[in-house]
Amino acid sequence: MEHVALYRLYRPMNFDDIVEQEHAVAALRQSVILGKIGHAYLFCGTRGTGKTSIAKVFSRAINCQHPVNGNPCNECEICKGVIDGSLLDVIEMDAASNNSVDNIRRICDEVMFMPAKAKYKVYIIDEVHMLSTGAFNALLKTLEEPPAHAVFLLATTEPHRIPATILSRCQRYDFRRISNESIVKRLSFIAAKQNISIEPDALSAIATIGDGALRDSVSLLDQVSTTSGATTITRDDILRITGIVDEAFLNKFATALLEGRAADLLPLCRELAMDGRDLIRFTLDLAQYFRNLLVTQISPNPQTLIESTSSAISAMKALASRTDSTTLLFFISRLSDLTNELKWSPSPRTSFEIMMLRLAARGNKIAPPVVPPLKSAAPEAAAPTPATPAPAPEAEPKEEPQVTEISAIAVAPEIKVEPEEKPSETVTPPPVLDDLTAPPPAPDMDFMATEAPDIPMPSDDDVPEEVPQEDPVPDARELASTQPTSPNLHKAFTSDHVSEGQKTNLAKATRKPDVRVPEIPGGIVVPDGQTEAAPAPKAKPAPVSNLQKVIHNNGGDAFSAARNEFLDYLKKDYTFEYMYMCDCKLTWADQSVWCIMPDSFAQSIGDIRDNPIIMTHLLSICQKHEPSLIHVHVTTQQEFDKNGTSVSSDQKAQDGSNQPDWVKAVEKVSEENGIPLTHVKDM
Repeated sequence: MEHVALYRLYRPMNFDDIVEQEHAVAALRQSVILGKIGHAYLFCGTRGTGKTSIAKVFSRAINCQHPVNGNPCNECEICKGVIDGSLLDVIEMDAASNNSVDNIRRICDEVMFMPAKAKYKVYIIDEVHMLSTGAFNALLKTLEEPPAHAVFLLATTEPHRIPATILSRCQRYDFRRISNESIVKRLSFIAAKQNISIEPDALSAIATIGDGALRDSVSLLDQVSTTSGATTITRDDILRITGIVDEAFLNKFATALLEGRAADLLPLCRELAMDGRDLIRFTLDLAQYFRNLLVTQISPNPQTLIESTSSAISAMKALASRTDSTTLLFFISRLSDLTNELKWSPSPRTSFEIMMLRLAARGNKIAPPVVPPLKSAAPEAAAPTPATPAPAPEAEPKEEPQVTEISAIAVAPEIKVEPEEKPSETVTPPPVLDDLTAPPPAPDMDFMATEAPDIPMPSDDDVPEEVPQEDPVPDARELASTQPTSPNLHKAFTSDHVSEGQKTNLAKATRKPDVRVPEIPGGIVVPDGQTEAAPAPKAKPAPVSNLQKVIHNNGGDAFSAARNEFLDYLKKDYTFEYMYMCDCKLTWADQSVWCIMPDSFAQSIGDIRDNPIIMTHLLSICQKHEPSLIHVHVTTQQEFDKNGTSVSSDQKAQDGSNQPDWVKAVEKVSEENGIPLTHVKDM
């Protein structure tokens, strides 16, 4: 009889045989019961999770003549025809080998015909992501508006390679990885049916190797069943056939790395090479083992996150308790980088051995396991040697130190060895194989084996805390010596200096002359008969040039012109900012531009201030009318009035707030009749 692979022989025949994937099974079963069948379904997920099996069960269920609770009966003519492949109404196609446009056009031409026997004509397209772009485009229109009797079942492991136009026209179901418990349960059922004798630990090893894929696990069970013969299959048989190193060897290798025993690593590497192990696979397994060590340190229940036996987890906990998380993360990172180097190395074994020696040399070494002190030592051994002076009788006896976990191999406390006196020499560190980025190595504890046991070990509490040294604050004499002697340099170094900008000829012409008002100090003696100091004489107004008159007469329209130009700029390039800045007012005084906005937009002012493009453009527009402007301020009307910011006289003349009523009447008449009006200052 011809041998049939176990994954084909035990393929699920109905929805009840599907392992896990309850979300997809429940939805598809309910659609069969209600008779609401869609025209396109997309099954996504990793390999061996049941995508094609569910597609075949669903194709029989929607065409079955006697369905039972949504399941196909597998006894009627339609079900038997689908199972043996004689029914032409259910077509299964592999898109990996039929990915051209002609293959899809043939389907599009055939789908228009009615099914011969079944109710629906079903097309199962496996690995649909392998179709070409032209094939997807050819399938698009048919998939969008198919005939009522056509159903497309698409399966893929890479849904990101499918065009969005195809995805939007399908009902998508994502298949999850199958848990190890469910895989072990299914493998036990198959082993019982096939009379395969296998240990539970071996089934767990197969489920772990399968990594959530049930088909891979069943195929591995089929492989080991033919090689084991009549004997019981053990965990070692699984590891030997698959080429995976057992966890005991991983524990021995990881311990040698953590303890820095480079001499023990080379025999272990040779054992790997002689057994024919894949070094890349072993590197990944070793990185996974260090990950498990890290999990045992962090998680209170590591058995829920590590797929291993209880004895192996106990060994991991014992090894992880002797190191720290920083060291484990360092090894995981370096082993991950090593996998890429081995793929392109001309000699993977040499590269692997060199990297292991580097890791052992530069990794944080842990202390060897603690050896209990010898109890059979004679009490006479406690007598001091001639070279050691005897202690005074009145001296108090010293307490024996306790052996800690970080200590080296303990020596019997009765034996005292006097260290030899050697001249002080500069100890040079041993040569390093490579400059790797690694955490600093732990101090070497080998010297403690020769020290007298009565010397107490330094603890963390005995180390004095380092007092942070603050930078000295320079005094006034040092600051004075660092000040530059040049007036210009001194002005540049002064923190409160404000640049006044470049003064052009136009700016000089428009600036008012500085008038110094004399003030009499309070300490001056007032003459007899005079109660207070005489008022200072009023300074004469400075002469005004013709250019100043022209600019001053046009100053009333400068604010409006600048505002209109600024709003036109916002309306063109910043529509959103224009919506809540159209009611702003512009004015300038003392080399500063003030953009005053209504109080209701106080929350939006911060966005305008943080936009350097708008602020710079506003300053450049205002500098066309007043070149001496160098600052821009955006504020609300309330803040502007509260701070008492001075407004330029040109703005006051524009508002007319400081003009009498008859001047306002004259301005109104001149505006109505188009008569130019010139304001005279200081009337």
